Amino acid sequence: MNRLQGERLYVGDGIKVGKEGRKMPGVKGLHQESSDVSKPEWIRGHYFSALGLLMGCGTALFAVPLVFKLHDGIEGAESESQELTLVDKMAHLCVSYMSVGSYALLDAYYASANVLQSLRAHGLHLISRVRISTVARAPFSSLPGKSGRGRPRKWGSKIALQDLFAPPEACLKAVVWLYGQPTMVYYQCFEFFWDSPEASVLFVLTQLPNGKRMILLSSDVKLTGTQVIESYGKRFKIEVCFRTLVLLLGGFAYQFWLKLLDKTPQFPSNLRLQDYDPAQQRQIKQKVEAFERFVNLHAITLGVLQILALELPQSIWKNFPRWFRTLPEHGYPSEQIVRLTLQHQHPLIFSRSRPTLLLPQLLADKAG
Repeated sequence: MNRLQGERLYVGDGIKVGKEGRKMPGVKGLHQESSDVSKPEWIRGHYFSALGLLMGCGTALFAVPLVFKLHDGIEGAESESQELTLVDKMAHLCVSYMSVGSYALLDAYYASANVLQSLRAHGLHLISRVRISTVARAPFSSLPGKSGRGRPRKWGSKIALQDLFAPPEACLKAVVWLYGQPTMVYYQCFEFFWDSPEASVLFVLTQLPNGKRMILLSSDVKLTGTQVIESYGKRFKIEVCFRTLVLLLGGFAYQFWLKLLDKTPQFPSNLRLQDYDPAQQRQIKQKVEAFERFVNLHAITLGVLQILALELPQSIWKNFPRWFRTLPEHGYPSEQIVRLTLQHQHPLIFSRSRPTLLLPQLLADKAG
């Protein structure tokens, strides 16, 4: 298991899944912010929030998916005081599934005071990227014996972090493992206040050799700059997890409709539960649960493939039915290789399995 300071590393993000169903609850118009020109700017579909656990051996690293939740497209009943944002829902997901003391690696979209304060309250840490225009606060110290009118000040002066970037030759430098290869980075570390005047955070101003600048944030001020940079570089593994789940397993290929819904327009807005009676609301919630079960069952399958790749690499390579010109440098198979090996070996595996297991019984009934 991949750890930082002896604690687990979790990665979270959201994925937008295109759906053309006109009677699918939760389908809405979604805007895609991406520099990839192959992606349309607007799609209709579902938005899932996901949380995974980083596991690996050496440089072989997987984001093992833990949970997927449909977090957009449906508004709650009127009894709810307010609708939570996607950022708030991700914070709730982290609090519900992460172990105390662990670290959440999240994208800049989730770098907010609400997320940071929620994680702090439950003994969790956040490592994320913030906008280049982020403004921090210096420590505030009042003059002894001097007090003005009104409520006492809590915040110090504002500090524009982008103004603190120094030339690379004046920064600390280190070689860190980023995106599968060693990379020279230049960085500066500052401890300021951001979300609360009582708790400071660590800002790591990072410059890459190509000139790109970014500001990383860590709620654990005891970390070093290189630890923060290298940890955030592992966040992209959840993107690889999404791609594998879509292309290898078809994890989002569900097609479940609900007859009671009217046909939605091309780019619908949120579905309002309060517009339906209690019986219909139950049906809508059951359909959403079916979406989530479908996706999470595939996530479990993907997790099993990843764990087999890490725990039994020699057995997987020994029984792999095909030939590879070059093997991965780290020596561990991918999820696709594990899947092909299991498909090739399934007659032998089933012949040795106990007949009381559920899977042999299902296959026997299907064959009969």
